[in-house]
Amino acid sequence: MSKSVLIIGGTGYLGGKVINHLLSRGAKVFALVRESSDTKGLESKGVQIIRGDLSKPETLVPALKNIDTVISTAIGYSNRKKGDNLKSVDDLGNRNLIDALKEAKTKRFVFTSVLNVHQAESVPHFWQKKLIEDYMDQKGVPYIALRPGAFLDQTPKNDFYAGGLKKGSLKVMGSTSVKWTYILSDDVAKYLATAALDDSIPLGRIDIGMNEPMNAEMLAKYASEYTGMPIKVSALPWALIGSVFSFAGLFKPEMADLKKMFDYMFTGRYVADTSLQQKYFGEVPTVKESVFRYCQQIGLTRSAS
Repeated sequence: MSKSVLIIGGTGYLGGKVINHLLSRGAKVFALVRESSDTKGLESKGVQIIRGDLSKPETLVPALKNIDTVISTAIGYSNRKKGDNLKSVDDLGNRNLIDALKEAKTKRFVFTSVLNVHQAESVPHFWQKKLIEDYMDQKGVPYIALRPGAFLDQTPKNDFYAGGLKKGSLKVMGSTSVKWTYILSDDVAKYLATAALDDSIPLGRIDIGMNEPMNAEMLAKYASEYTGMPIKVSALPWALIGSVFSFAGLFKPEMADLKKMFDYMFTGRYVADTSLQQKYFGEVPTVKESVFRYCQQIGLTRSAS
């Protein structure tokens, strides 16, 4: 019997990929979306739409009726919609959802968290994930928190690396040598779908990423191997770029948040323990294989040699 899965954040970049994985596995997929959201694309795939809003608790318990599992990829700190922010969505919205899950006695909740949030109190949007994990513990909600590393790929509009790799000259912020854990968004989506559908995966927190941490030099090396063309890599001084982020943060809080995030990641402590990932999801993607997939994804031509 196919499971009924409700996804929150289904109109987003990651959420859309999760939906594709769920549908490919025969799940009955529902999406919680706000009244203002365009749902034509989801409906064309066979996704059933439920209107609701994390900021409106009264819409949440009815949305959970006859739902086996809930997946959330929703974020507010990047201001995808007017009024979305760290407080309204990532804090209050998630707490409203957890309260509703508790009331509805939902069997399983799969939460998209962030790697090593327990040691990143200085990074507001990381630490907020940790506070929500704590709230789920407090409420006794049955959950799996997947903690991905940094996404190697982003939306086409916000991709950090594609432009430079295509030009053969990759410029990054701060350092070419500091390593941290990366992951492709499609792998995150696959693991989220698997965690929702496979009851043998136990509740708890699971780090997910590539098989080893990566830096910009490794990215350029494997991208060059893929294309057969040299790729130069250089770093813009973090003292300069960080000051720009700090100034911008006076007007946009998310910029100050990003500055703190990079400060933390440059410590070299943003590294996943992928042992549980391998145990429950299978072989962990290697850095080389992941970079090759990323190169294909952004349209680079593979060398014939």
